[in-house]
Amino acid sequence: MMLRVYIVLLIIFISCESKTKYKRPENLIPREQMIDLLVDMHIATGASDVKDKDNERNRNYMILVFEKYQIDSARFAESNFYYTSNIVEYEDIFKEVKKQLIKIQDQYRSNTDSMAKKTKDSIRAKQKIPKRLREDDIVR
Repeated sequence: MMLRVYIVLLIIFISCESKTKYKRPENLIPREQMIDLLVDMHIATGASDVKDKDNERNRNYMILVFEKYQIDSARFAESNFYYTSNIVEYEDIFKEVKKQLIKIQDQYRSNTDSMAKKTKDSIRAKQKIPKRLREDDIVR
């Protein structure tokens, strides 16, 4: 009896796995370019809520990303659909995207920390300058 239950569960488990493979599109975005594109798309999405030089928010930077890679949204959607049909490859792509985003974030933090240190050092240097010169110190 238990063997039948295991067999039925195994059949259900195997039948639930997607084995659908979609035809590779002619204008498929190459894997490496897709990774770079997704990195830039994540940055553009994050930047859309940051104020720009005109003090405005909610800018759509995706257009600039598509222009940078010389693709349109239809080509991206087609390529993205193809990659999502192969979940293992898509997961690998997103692992690489995450790795690159972390690297960019670390570089940004490093630059920010470096700039903050320089600012503190320049403030300390200013504080060491005497506020008032004595008459003896003035060269005539």
